[in-house]
Formats: sequence, structure tokens, C-alpha cells
Amino acid sequence: MSDGAVWGEGDGPCPTAAECAAVESAIEAIRAADRVIAHAQAARQMALASASQVAWAQHERQVAAGGSSRAWAHRAIAEEIAAATHTPGRSVERQMNDATVLVSRFPVVRDRLAAGTVSLPHARTIVLCADRIDDPAVRATYEVRVLERLDRVPMTAAALAEVARKVAQELDPVSISDRHKAARRRRRVGFRPGEDAMGAFDAEVANVLGVGMMDRIDQMAKSVIAARAAARRAGDPVALADDRSLDEIRADIFTDLTLTGTPTGHDHLYGATFNCADAKAGDVGLGATGTSGADADVKAGDVGLGVMGVDGDAGASADAGARADARRSPGATAGSGSDAASTAGSGAAFRSRKSPAVGLGAIRGSVHITIPATALADPTNRTEGATLAGAGPIPIIDAKQIAADATIWNRAFTDANTGVLLTVDQRFPTTAQRRFLKARDERCRFPGCRQAIRKHYVDIDHTHPHSRGGPTNVANLEYLCETHHMLEQMTQWAVKQGPGGVLEWTSPNGHVYTDTPPPVARFTPPDDEPPPF
Repeated sequence: MSDGAVWGEGDGPCPTAAECAAVESAIEAIRAADRVIAHAQAARQMALASASQVAWAQHERQVAAGGSSRAWAHRAIAEEIAAATHTPGRSVERQMNDATVLVSRFPVVRDRLAAGTVSLPHARTIVLCADRIDDPAVRATYEVRVLERLDRVPMTAAALAEVARKVAQELDPVSISDRHKAARRRRRVGFRPGEDAMGAFDAEVANVLGVGMMDRIDQMAKSVIAARAAARRAGDPVALADDRSLDEIRADIFTDLTLTGTPTGHDHLYGATFNCADAKAGDVGLGATGTSGADADVKAGDVGLGVMGVDGDAGASADAGARADARRSPGATAGSGSDAASTAGSGAAFRSRKSPAVGLGAIRGSVHITIPATALADPTNRTEGATLAGAGPIPIIDAKQIAADATIWNRAFTDANTGVLLTVDQRFPTTAQRRFLKARDERCRFPGCRQAIRKHYVDIDHTHPHSRGGPTNVANLEYLCETHHMLEQMTQWAVKQGPGGVLEWTSPNGHVYTDTPPPVARFTPPDDEPPPF
């Protein structure tokens, strides 16, 4: 322990003045270096774009003179840059193309990169999410809106991608449903043999299915980890000899599911029989919700793949509409992609029946979806706005089919003009506070963390510790992933919650970082009223 450092009760080591000064100096040096790097990266992008411009000018002269129409000039210049920088030629060609798009089509982002106020990963994210916007005026509006959001709420490039995709969707005259219908033709799965007798699978599927698939594998793997820990405590030799990481167990379960259809290699490992009775109604079935009311946004509970539909009166008209739409869609009950002409898209898979699986196989993947009430109630399916947490917009017809199969309905009532969250209710209630926090937070609330709210992944934390008199109400609670929950408890990181669920995190060195609730809706309960529960 450093001289003068002490451990607080549950608060971790207290840094000395010298340690604080050293960290402060390091932070400032890193920030300064990042600005210099961003400026240099902007200069590199300009140079690559300039080289690309020369290459295409040569190409046009070559074609005009009756030469080959292939882009040999572009390739020749790319290879010269590659030789000078010890970089693969194909990589340089891609870099030249990407730089041309950034420099010529996104001037505001380019200038911000040169000024060091935007990083290259952020700039690339903004460019990538606008790849379908061809109108220069619309693209300029997109640039401004995304950068305004980034200035108002600093975030990682991954978090910015979700915001940018939503802005692009709002400005795109082609709906997400139409784009998704065309994009579904890219569905594929492949395998690439690699070094040391190992290889890699890759697949392109609908976001809502991919998120559910990955979540199911994660849940299974964490269940195996928990069972192994219990078996080790009992002295089980198999468990003691099993040193696989979480990633290795995920890969093994993926192999089980692909080859046998069930996690056969893990269901009775360590002599355990997995009791998935805790996979309650709220944790099974893929999806979401129904609602009524003009000012309601619907938040999906943690519901997993392949469960029967919802009963009850709340949102019955929207639910019936979703089922009618599915019945009218060719191939809607035949499984994902069974009919290329299916208007239901990949949503066809959501009609699977309740699984009789037991053990690990009973675990279902979960997704969290937000559906505006106006979109859910529109029988024409022309009103978009459905969003998959952590991934962005999804077609409204897919969201409706998920809603029709939901076992839990969460309704998040918002102000029609501001998007402010007013209250939350649920068809099959758990606790009112959990409903509100799930609707508000959607993810771990540590700055930059993208861990979605899933069973086994996140904890509800008291902002002001309960052991020190902190109340148990939504103004003093937030979701944190396991890592950041422990970080808050075991170190000098501190958090304070303000109106609307805005969290102010103070680092051990005294820097303050603000985390606001995800931008699906802006949550600001009235200051003069207590929370609704």
C-alpha cells in the first residue's frame, strides 16, 4: 500500500495527494495526445483522399483515351502508398475510398476531427451509419444532429452508433421495413478454417434474432459457470479440473446447439441437473409488448425466444392486429426466411411454439424493444419507430409479432411533446420500481458501459447506500453491471443521482462524468412531484 493510503469502509483505497497528481497529469497527457492523434488522423484522411482524387483523374483520362475501364490507376497509387507505409495494398485501397467519403461528404465531421474534438472511431461511426443517405442536404442535417447529440452527451463510438442509426432512420425517406426486406437477402452463415486447427464461424442474420441468440448462449454459459462454482465448493473433481473461460464455454455451447439442437454436452456436467424454474414468465419468449394510449411508449420486458402469446385486455386491439398481420403474411408460421416474399420478414421465426425443453435448453434468449403506441396501433404497418436496445431500429412488423407473443407487457407513458417519462405500468406486475428502472435505464449506467439489462448481468444499486440511510426509491436506484457495481463499492468512484435519472460519477481524482438515460425517450420526472410509486 502506498504511503498515506487508507481503506475506507467499503469504499476502497484512498489515493494520496501525490497519486492524485500523477493520475491527473496522466489524464491530461492522454487527452492532449488524443487531440494530436485526431489532428494527425485528419491530415492522413486528407492525404488519402487527395491521392484517391489523383487516381480517379488518371482513370478518367485512361478511359477517355480508349484504355481499360478497370481502376488500374487507383490500384497503382494504392500499391505505391502501401509499399511506402508497409501496409497491404488492398487495405490502402479501402482506406482511400473511406477517406474520400469522409472528406468529400462529411465536411463538418472532417473539420471536427482536424480540430481534435472528435476521434477517428467516432467519425467513422457517423459516416458508416449514413451510408444510405444520398441527398447532400439531408446528409448535412444528419451530421449536425448527430454531432449536437455527441456534444450534449459525450459517449463511446459504440453508443454513438445507436444514436446515429436512429437519426439516419428519421431522415431516410425509405422506411426501415423496406430496407430490412431487401437486406434479408444477405442472410448467410460461413466457416473460415484458421491456424492451429481452429476456425471461425460468421453469420449475418436479423439484429433481433442475433441479439436473442447471443443472449441465450450467454445465459447458458453463466449458468454453467455458476454450477461449476458450486461443484468446486463440494470438491467435484470434474469441476476442479475444468478451467475453461466464459468465452470457451460460450463456444462449446454454440457447438452443442449447432450439432445437436440442445446443450447436450453441458446439461448434466458436474453431476448437476439445471433447474430452470427460475426462467419465469418474464424471462422466456422473444419479445415484448402491447399498449394503448396516444402518449405511451412500450418497453419490452426480458422475454425470450419462442413462447405463446399474451392474454388480458391491455393493448388487445394492437395485439390482435399483430396476429392478423402475421396470418396474412405468406409463410408467417413457417419459420425465418421460409418464403422470400414474406412480408413478415425474419419475424416469421417468432411464431414458434412453447418449448418443452428442460435444463439449460429451457433458457430462452431475451431482447428489449421499444415500440411507440402509434406504431403498434397502426394497422397499415406504415408507422415506424420500433427500436431494439443496443442495436437500433427494427421493422415495425417484426416488433408487432414479438409483441403479440409477449408474456409481459410494460407500458412507459411519456409526454407527447417532450418524450418525458411519466409513469410505467405492467400487465403482470413485478415490483413497480423494477418496472420503472428497466424502462428508464435499459443498460448499466456507468459512463460508456453498454451492458444491457439482462438477468445475471446487472444489479440494482442504491445511489446513496441503503446501509447509510439511502432510501429505496427510483430517485436513489440505478442498474449497474456486476463489474461497475463492484467498482462503485470497492473503490473511490462515487455516484450522485439528479432529476430524470441523470447520474454524476466522480472519479477518484475528482473528475465528474455524466451519464444520462438512453435516448429512446428523455426521462425527466417533474421536479415538484415524487416518483409515481
